[in-house]
Amino acid sequence: MNPRTDQLQSFYREHRINDQLGFYTRRRALYDRAANQALALSAILLGFTTAVAALTGVRVGAAWVWAILATVLPAASTALTSYSSLYAFEQQSKIYGDAVRAGRAAARPVVDPDPAASRSAEEDAAELIKRVEAVFRQEQAQWGQLTSQIEIPDETKA
Repeated sequence: MNPRTDQLQSFYREHRINDQLGFYTRRRALYDRAANQALALSAILLGFTTAVAALTGVRVGAAWVWAILATVLPAASTALTSYSSLYAFEQQSKIYGDAVRAGRAAARPVVDPDPAASRSAEEDAAELIKRVEAVFRQEQAQWGQLTSQIEIPDETKA
């Protein structure tokens, strides 16, 4: 194998593939944490809402406090759900996770099914780069699909 081709593949794997997959992995972990935090906070708000509703009916303490909390807590829960949906934490995590899996699969060496018609090291390097860049382009295209799914209310109709 040509030493320059070896250097190219090594450089490409380290500085393009590994860096990009590391970025995807970190982003996926970030959005997984955000989705889990939103879910946990939503569960806590639901628990408080249930407790406040029970206390409102029992007449413990100042009734006006429970009435205010019974109004505010569901509104806060709705706002949290809207926030989580707007930022699409779970969808973003899935996109990054899919990109990591596809990137790793594309970076694996491909065994030539016809060893008699073997390719040169340069052709193997070109094929690797082509496969990996196709995965990265596909990941980038996913963002357009995600943003097209987010509905923005048309204020001119109101």
